[in-house]
Amino acid sequence: MKELEEFSRWIRTNGFNTTIPTDIDQLKKLSILDLSKKKIRELPESIGILENLQILKISGNRLTKLPNSICKLKKLKNLQCENNLIEELPESFGKLESLLILNINGNRLKKLPKSFYKLTKLTRLTIATNSLQYLDEEFKNLERLLYLSLDTNCLDELPDAFENMESLYYLDLSYNNFKTLPKSIGYIEELETLLLEGNEILDLPSLETHDMLMRLNLNDNDIKELNFDISMLEDLQILTLDNNQLQYLPNTICKLTNLNHLSISANNLKELPKCIGELENLIELDIEENNISSFPDSFQNLNNLKNLYIDNNQDLKKPDNLNSLEFCDCE
Repeated sequence: MKELEEFSRWIRTNGFNTTIPTDIDQLKKLSILDLSKKKIRELPESIGILENLQILKISGNRLTKLPNSICKLKKLKNLQCENNLIEELPESFGKLESLLILNINGNRLKKLPKSFYKLTKLTRLTIATNSLQYLDEEFKNLERLLYLSLDTNCLDELPDAFENMESLYYLDLSYNNFKTLPKSIGYIEELETLLLEGNEILDLPSLETHDMLMRLNLNDNDIKELNFDISMLEDLQILTLDNNQLQYLPNTICKLTNLNHLSISANNLKELPKCIGELENLIELDIEENNISSFPDSFQNLNNLKNLYIDNNQDLKKPDNLNSLEFCDCE
């Protein structure tokens, strides 16, 4: 009762009582607590007494740490604490055994506590825009993940931990320092979105198993060739390969008949595949900043193409035999 009274007093002292109950009985039953954007610098330890809390929103504050007592919230399923100044999580963070959704984007985390990898019920995890330097092998324990965002951190490598994450459908690893990726990424059966932009990837793992993949972003890497059978990605709709070192596209890319957006600007291409016209559902094509001087004959078969970006090539001109074209950045 004392801690409930303390938390009630903290609510009143900070002027939050217009939106949050202060009645002790109501606090006992409280299941949702929204403290977003309240300019809070510190949460009281008494928050741990809210035993029925299921959703806690504390994003957009000035928190540098979370109280240890937050780990007592055994029924907590959703924790939103993005855009704070948090430098580390409590050592007992893994005691949040009911946690399904965790958003800690935009903080200052360099590492995760060992207990973190006990959060085996997690289905959605976003830790983007932090300063994470490594993940433990125990990351493999989080095999129920459906959505994982690790973009904009300081990771040089990943543990080979994805083999049992069969239901993961969204994976964002953009803007880290990866040169290679673990082979187990090839085992993620239901992956639909894979974002790898802004790394230093030279060699891709085998992506051929991802026959459900719909979006693949490989922008801003060091890729010289697509050394896997890209035609196996039969559901692919969006493929972006900007700012790499590609000298050619394999003919197998023409088998991607569901592709509607293809972007390969700022590479070293001298020509497009002769079969490019087979991409019958292509709506947008960006080939700016290459060394292409002409279109292959089959280009006129791109009957759904609406947007075409061709500037900064070898005097490439807008094709005049595409009635579907609505925009081209060159005449």
